[in-house]
Amino acid sequence: MRPSNDRELTIARIVDKIATEGRLHLTPIGEVIAALGFPVIHGSDSAYLDRYIQWRMQTPVGTSGIANPEVNR
Repeated sequence: MRPSNDRELTIARIVDKIATEGRLHLTPIGEVIAALGFPVIHGSDSAYLDRYIQWRMQTPVGTSGIANPEVNR
């Protein structure tokens, strides 16, 4: 699931970091939002965050994802 802009890329990287730590299923969305460094004020940011978390929970970081930037280039 490729991000389409810098904000989505930041969201994906934070979610992937939490996923590699094995905490994604325990992490409230508020923790992800706090780690972003920018307010999630756009509906598109919120929607991408929700979709990306759901996708990441079904797709382990090792098989595909932003955590390995070379996979997405």
